[in-house]
Amino acid sequence: MDITLMGTASAASGAGRDNTYLLLQNDTDCTMVDVGGNPLGKLKQLQISSHQVKRVVFTHLHIDHIYGLPSLLWGMWLDQRTEPLDIYCDEEGREWLEQWLDHLKVTQWAIRFEVRVMTYTWEKPSVIAEGKDWTMSVFPSRHSVPTVGVKMVHEGKVMVYSSDTMVNPEIKKISNIDLLIHEATTAHKKLEFHTSLKELAGFYNWSAVERVTLVHMTDNEPYMEVLGQLPEEIHRKITVGQELTTVTL
Repeated sequence: MDITLMGTASAASGAGRDNTYLLLQNDTDCTMVDVGGNPLGKLKQLQISSHQVKRVVFTHLHIDHIYGLPSLLWGMWLDQRTEPLDIYCDEEGREWLEQWLDHLKVTQWAIRFEVRVMTYTWEKPSVIAEGKDWTMSVFPSRHSVPTVGVKMVHEGKVMVYSSDTMVNPEIKKISNIDLLIHEATTAHKKLEFHTSLKELAGFYNWSAVERVTLVHMTDNEPYMEVLGQLPEEIHRKITVGQELTTVTL
């Protein structure tokens, strides 16, 4: 299982970063978690066809996490896709998402594939998709709107993506995490509904976390300064995420 950081910036984007979204790739297909800037161009840089993206999981419906969807759908249409695309969102957001797709006039492009809106209940941990050797589930995050984190288990290895959240007890309860991709909107100052690197370092059980990659970052924040102040056993586990970096689970 390969996890690619398609973008790593917070809501305001960055000078060299798109808004945070991920691509999870196994042997047979890909899942895009949220859709930020230039999904088609980034797939081309990775030499991955849009046909390989079988599902999109929206962690929540804030603009910075969804605005790339029209471009992705347009590219799939131009690529003459015929397989269905599943888009997952919280049950409360289903009507809004379907109306948005209608306003985009997706069906008037004469697309040859079905766009299927699938739902989860954000407050309840649940499995949303699975394959031969992997399982993907969602769990509640702590944000200003209904939001979920994503957990992927592949051949016994565990990846957790926090999405936008304050430090989250749901993540802390997980007994073993091989890769935690966690937001760090700030380095040390408190920001409502989000996490600072300092808060992250002080909250989680580091004996249960093998490695952390920081995403949802803000330009000109002193991340390296805060990292330098952390105990070595924590500092060595944390990597500042970079665009189009791929990590193997």
